Amino acid sequence: MKLNHLKYFIFFISISSFAQINDEITIKKDRKIELPPANRIFEKIPPVSNANDADKQMNYQFYERKPTGIEEVKFNPTIVQPEGNNKKNEVESFNNYLRLGAGNFGRLYGEAYINSDQARQMVWGIHAHHNSASRGPVDTKKSGNSLTDLDLTGKFQSNKFSIKTGLGYNRKGYHFYGYEQPTPEFDKDLIKQVLNIYNFDIAFENTVPQPKVDYALKTRIRSLNDNFTAKETDWGSNFNAFFPIYEDKVIALIGADAFMTQRIDGDTVNKRNLFRVEPSFKFNFNQFGAKIGFRAVNEFDEIKDINRTKGFPIVELTYKTSNNIFIFAGYGGDIVRNTLYSFLQENLFLGRYISLLNTEKSSEYYLGGKAELNNNLNFNLRASYGFYKNLYFFNTLPADELNGIGTNRFHALYENDKTKVLNISAQVNFQPKEIWRSNLKIDYSNYDLPDNSQILKPYHRPNFTGKFGNTLVISEKIIAGLDLYYFGKTFAQEPNTFDLITNKDFVDLNAEFNYLFSKQFTAFVKLNNIINQKYQRFVNYPQQGLNFLVGVNFSF
Repeated sequence: MKLNHLKYFIFFISISSFAQINDEITIKKDRKIELPPANRIFEKIPPVSNANDADKQMNYQFYERKPTGIEEVKFNPTIVQPEGNNKKNEVESFNNYLRLGAGNFGRLYGEAYINSDQARQMVWGIHAHHNSASRGPVDTKKSGNSLTDLDLTGKFQSNKFSIKTGLGYNRKGYHFYGYEQPTPEFDKDLIKQVLNIYNFDIAFENTVPQPKVDYALKTRIRSLNDNFTAKETDWGSNFNAFFPIYEDKVIALIGADAFMTQRIDGDTVNKRNLFRVEPSFKFNFNQFGAKIGFRAVNEFDEIKDINRTKGFPIVELTYKTSNNIFIFAGYGGDIVRNTLYSFLQENLFLGRYISLLNTEKSSEYYLGGKAELNNNLNFNLRASYGFYKNLYFFNTLPADELNGIGTNRFHALYENDKTKVLNISAQVNFQPKEIWRSNLKIDYSNYDLPDNSQILKPYHRPNFTGKFGNTLVISEKIIAGLDLYYFGKTFAQEPNTFDLITNKDFVDLNAEFNYLFSKQFTAFVKLNNIINQKYQRFVNYPQQGLNFLVGVNFSF
């Protein structure tokens, strides 16, 4: 019975991590349709199966403790089910899940999943999440924050097609606490910022096995507004299809994107659109493969009087060795959309009237490889060298008067000439034993700015980041997670003297312990920033020190 308890907990944890994207995905149909991440039904994910070693596959999820200025307590361990004598036992299913917790800094945490019967042709799900800290690292309540999410999702699945739709609301409340100390007493609401984000999406996809013509269509509308005068409405649609020409040896593919955006800030209204079409051919000949295509992109900006179309040839070559190591090399280019929403995903402390320009990846050369060497070890490696125009950097603004309070916020600087960017990323997944799973991911970037650039350093862009995550089954009732996040040093300018500032590198160490009382009830303790570093991801905005959360999980 004790081993069954562990299986139940594995199942509960898999539900809680529904929003993470697996780095390795098994494609059942012989095709590859790439769409941006979308809201999906909150389906139960089965625990790791006890199949034969030859049939095992390793799926990994990373601990995303990337500092963004708001402390988020996340629970996303990947649990390994130990081998046992009762391999054929079925795990009881629970559609609904509830997690409650509280911690220091006045933290309250709650999360719930309510799902219909997943065996039906039409299913639905509700996800609600709240995470708030009434106090923060500066002047207690003047740096508190809160995050609230509510998502409704439905899916209809048939033998020929599937329809997925989602409706979501996200609220982020926080403060611009980057002001000089000491400061006269004032109401914290004067520096409060609130982001309200509404989402609606619907996706239609062909599900016929080995179809003659395959396709997928998705459209999404996102609306954003803040506590001041900024608003943004973004409508994006994506279409992908492929047409076999000669069996599975030669395939024609077509991809198309359309984005229409309206951004309002104060009395300024700006329309920004981008359209992309990408026809290509894919060749598969035993060990060799190739993709050859052309990407045409049109961008429009009403305020900046931009209306241009750029073309980028695309070439990718692949080779599969006899021991299943894939080696690939390619060349391409694109125009990368920058929106108010995408900037706020990186930096919440933006000033008003921030300038928005798309980034042009004029050309990029890349080389890499990936392999699953055995059932216990796999890796991915990629190196690229690219040329970018209008590459953005976040820099500090002089302290502006926000309702009479002088506080630092950020704006975007762009390098108009070409910036050369070298990037090397690697990921290694290792599972030496059934009770231990480990994953390592590193990313290195070098930014070679033009000699005549007014940007002295790649402001707030680190050269190196690393993540190291571990999940351990300590006993039949205790599961532990340990993850480490390293963030390299960054640079900025002192907002008044414009002297160069160096933000020190930092290490963020986190741990989680879960105790299984029964197949439905679990208690947990989560420790964040164990080293207690009061680091700054952005200048003048220190992060919380050691913080913890204690709570319970219940499934029904």
